[in-house]
Amino acid sequence: MMIEKRKLELIKRVMKIEKSSSLKKIEESILEEEMKQRMEESLEDIKAGRVHTLEEFKQMNEAWMKEKGWV
Repeated sequence: MMIEKRKLELIKRVMKIEKSSSLKKIEESILEEEMKQRMEESLEDIKAGRVHTLEEFKQMNEAWMKEKGWV
């Protein structure tokens, strides 16, 4: 199954969920996966010499949090 089709199927299934606690678990799971992906990308960047100053990192992190609606 193509990844885009899998994403759409997941969205359809999530749309049917009524319990707030179930949605919270899904959100937490997605957040955990996003954080793992960011960690892996960061480690690859470090190995490749693509690094940022602490101030740059802070700005990038704040932008990411705003994008997610957490700020």
